[in-house]
Amino acid sequence: MPPVADMKKKFPLTLGLAAILSGLSGSVHAHDTADGHVHNFIPTNTLPIRIELKGPVAAPAPVNLAAGTKVSGQGFWKFVAAPDLMPLPPEVVGNVVQAHGTLIVDAERDIVYWGLKKFGWIGFSNRLSASWVVKGDAQFARNNIHGADILPRRGKLPLVAAADNEGFKIYLSDTTFQNPKTLPVPKLGAYLTNQTYRPTDVAFVSSRRLFVTDGYAQRYFLPVTVDPFAYEGEIFGGKLLSQTPHGITYDTKDKSLIISARPEGQSKRWSVTKREYSATDALPVGTLLCDVDIWQNYALAACLDGPNKTPGPLMIVNLKTRTIASIIKPKEELGYDLCDHIHDAAWYVVKNGRKTEVYLLFTSWNPGGIGALKLVNPES
Repeated sequence: MPPVADMKKKFPLTLGLAAILSGLSGSVHAHDTADGHVHNFIPTNTLPIRIELKGPVAAPAPVNLAAGTKVSGQGFWKFVAAPDLMPLPPEVVGNVVQAHGTLIVDAERDIVYWGLKKFGWIGFSNRLSASWVVKGDAQFARNNIHGADILPRRGKLPLVAAADNEGFKIYLSDTTFQNPKTLPVPKLGAYLTNQTYRPTDVAFVSSRRLFVTDGYAQRYFLPVTVDPFAYEGEIFGGKLLSQTPHGITYDTKDKSLIISARPEGQSKRWSVTKREYSATDALPVGTLLCDVDIWQNYALAACLDGPNKTPGPLMIVNLKTRTIASIIKPKEELGYDLCDHIHDAAWYVVKNGRKTEVYLLFTSWNPGGIGALKLVNPES
């Protein structure tokens, strides 16, 4: 990853589309949960849409695109399809059935991993030009790796935590994906009487601790220690937080978790240190938010559906200004016909000489697949 650059001044232009946000309303009200934790009152902030003419890195060199090349996005954040990247291994071609997985990036080694149902992990290297099926532990291919997070370690392979929504457990391993530690259904709180547990995502908050969200069952999120790999004994959230707290992401800047409330189309910030909610941001009405990935001051939002049940978009959210900087539509505008519902997405940022190249990687669900988009600066 490139070093964090100073944010340059933005020149926002408010899109007329922002008007559709005016109908959004609501908030998280204070209430007691079954486990005794109190949720504080947080007003909902509706995210306006503002075009940015500059970004966190230098714009790509202007390019005269070939006739008919499709572009999606606005302002600085315009993308084209990169169909030659992320080719599938031969044994996977024709066998992607309702992909329902996740993407993680090992930036130090320039390797991207895709969690694919019944295969486990697929690796991509050589600037996303080569691929292979990782020969990991059989457990990863037995069910479905729904969400995951990666933690770099100096002098060691990264740690990976993964949520298996069909095997009802979470895993901890390095990127050999061998001999994973596992955690099954928690034996605490509401789980003592109700054993349903379908974890959907995990997030490291340090080398010693992570959180898991039970998005498909009881809707709680729980802290977990890394060594020993064990639940800490507390639960937070529940259905009044979200009917499906699908994704969970750690923001190191303010030490908070961003919980992706899918049906509500909201991201909800929870302070790890203060143990309370601090912000709720809403996407356009009807958007279903699956997860976010953070790079510098930007969140890449993977959306299952867009407004009015349109194919799922990718949205780039400026976390400092709390605005939507760009909306990218892989199916409607870039020709990814199988991309009805985006399930997860990741920033992929690499140096090419003096230039920084920015890509958006995504995986979709039902029928499902994978794709890559490249940031471009098309000549007018």
